[in-house]
Amino acid sequence: MKDDLLEEKNIESEKIRVESKPEKCPVCGFSPVATILYGDIGYSPQLSEQMEKREVVLGGCSIYPDKPRWQCSKCGTKFYKRSKYNNV
Repeated sequence: MKDDLLEEKNIESEKIRVESKPEKCPVCGFSPVATILYGDIGYSPQLSEQMEKREVVLGGCSIYPDKPRWQCSKCGTKFYKRSKYNNV
């Protein structure tokens, strides 16, 4: 039980929290950083174009609090929105 709590704290401290979408990845310097879309996303030519340009990635159908909002299109680093509740 204690180890599970410690592991959860370590995972939380590894999350990169930002105020807004980064212009470029602070880890590898790549641009653009993609917005992650969640839910049942319907296909559209516009979405396809955004995915090809690496502006958008699909995050899956499961939606729960504190999911990453953005992801580097090159190295895959995920970025979480900083809020008053998780101001780490």
